[in-house]
Amino acid sequence: MPNQLGRREGRRELKKIDVAYPSELEPFLQEAPLPVLVRSCLEWMLKQAMLDQLFEDVAQDQYTRELTLTFMVDLMLDVACGIQPSALKAFHARATDFSVSRQALYGKLQRMEPAVSAAVMQRFAELAGPIMVQLGTPQAEPIAGYQARVVDGTVLGGRSDNRIKPLRTTRAAGLTGMALCVYVPARKIIRQVVLEEDAYTQERALLDQLEIHAREVWLADRNFCIRSFLFRLHRKQAAFVIRWHGSSCPYEELEPLHRAKGTRQGAKEHKIRLQDPDTKEWLVVRRIVLPLAESTRNGDTELILVTDLPDAHEADSLCDAYAGRWQIEVHYQRLTQQLHCELPGFNYPRAALFVFAMAVTAGNALAVVQQALQAQHGQEAVQELSYYAMVLNISQIWLGMAIVMPTGKWDFVRHLSIEKLADWLQYVARHVPMQRFRRARRSPKKPQPKKQTTTHHHFSNKRLLDQIKANFAC
Repeated sequence: MPNQLGRREGRRELKKIDVAYPSELEPFLQEAPLPVLVRSCLEWMLKQAMLDQLFEDVAQDQYTRELTLTFMVDLMLDVACGIQPSALKAFHARATDFSVSRQALYGKLQRMEPAVSAAVMQRFAELAGPIMVQLGTPQAEPIAGYQARVVDGTVLGGRSDNRIKPLRTTRAAGLTGMALCVYVPARKIIRQVVLEEDAYTQERALLDQLEIHAREVWLADRNFCIRSFLFRLHRKQAAFVIRWHGSSCPYEELEPLHRAKGTRQGAKEHKIRLQDPDTKEWLVVRRIVLPLAESTRNGDTELILVTDLPDAHEADSLCDAYAGRWQIEVHYQRLTQQLHCELPGFNYPRAALFVFAMAVTAGNALAVVQQALQAQHGQEAVQELSYYAMVLNISQIWLGMAIVMPTGKWDFVRHLSIEKLADWLQYVARHVPMQRFRRARRSPKKPQPKKQTTTHHHFSNKRLLDQIKANFAC
């Protein structure tokens, strides 16, 4: 009886926001609402993105016959979310819709231009932003008055049993490309990717393709500390907090190093000036030196930052903001482990980059879902969610839901306004049992004992355990 009352109350509330959904969706709303959230987000975005028109605008050499960009994106999103184990399996699941061969599918993937892949990902990110605004207040920015942007690169590929022909006679790994990503910490989404087929390309060579806006503060490691990039940020009325690089960022000291105002971490700072190597202009910035409690893997005992932010921003707060740069590393780990951004067998650079872009797109959709959950259950509950458990639940339920709710029955979501979509997502999020997806807490790892060399190649576990019991009994 309580369950029936709850469902009636939910229906009455849903009627207020004027969303009529098929009756087949009701069991999933009650028992598996998380996949409904993700499917609703992706269906709405796929409709609004107008990908086929995007393809016509961006593609240079490619053309469309039967395999449209919309189909390819939908196909690879299934793979990224773990719904299908490979592109071929996902293709076979949809083979009744097209009379094309497997070779045509792989040919399409191998010719997918990096600019198209990046444009698709960016279009979805642009659609995700307004939804998240509609869903509620984002997390606080690490530096007040500025929108934080974290930039970092990642190399794709590695050891795989499926290798291109030149690598079949060597043990060396093949790298399929690299990506430069701009991460938004307050939204937990990647806003822009710059994709490059040559994995040996230096990250600095791709900086000119980044989109920079006023009132942003850019956080980056020392590889991005080059004067041309710092001056470009300054001219765009954006700020920076970047780790200092000695050889690529020489400076002139304007004052001696002194204790930073209000520091509790022992930070020191001084004013320096940098010269643009092209225009010979000068820029006065702050150089902050923070002693580290433990040395880094490279043996560094100090963290040195350069920033053009005014003195009103204390050195400690800027160091703390820079420490949050590691969020992008966590995001990369999730893309690799849960969203399959590096599929084995995808050794052609353009195909691998397209797979990566689709994994980023799936990650942004999950960020929208987390924002909807936060609007209903609070920030603390969302922080305790296990990303692995969420993706696992989605992959387990998706195919069954697709049978009961085929593509045509999701039209009720595709034509919603952004306000009604936000209301619908919050309604579905209210049904999510958060305790089911809580991450497991484990005790700290114990140090591994030193291994001893023995003459035995293996042991019987039972005999060893019996011996321990016998010794204990004595």
